[in-house]
Amino acid sequence: MHEPQDGFAVDVVRLAPGGGIGRHPTRLWQLFLVVSGSGWVSGADGERCPLAAGQGALWSPGEEHASGSDEGLLAVVVQCRVRPLPAEESP
Repeated sequence: MHEPQDGFAVDVVRLAPGGGIGRHPTRLWQLFLVVSGSGWVSGADGERCPLAAGQGALWSPGEEHASGSDEGLLAVVVQCRVRPLPAEESP
């Protein structure tokens, strides 16, 4: 992935079948959006959460995370200094 310019970067990530990105911390907010295919992501707890096209994950600065795919996927990754999505409101 690219080094963020002025605290912002957008990358396209293609994971081959059986591919993955190992655990690492993010320095900024990171939004991982699956465009096609399917796979999984894990956050600080290390538990794998399945994702399909149209779904995504949001990691906060410093959070350890990983991603992978058994069948392959294409994702867009947005990194920025501010939270890229509004926080969910509690009922």
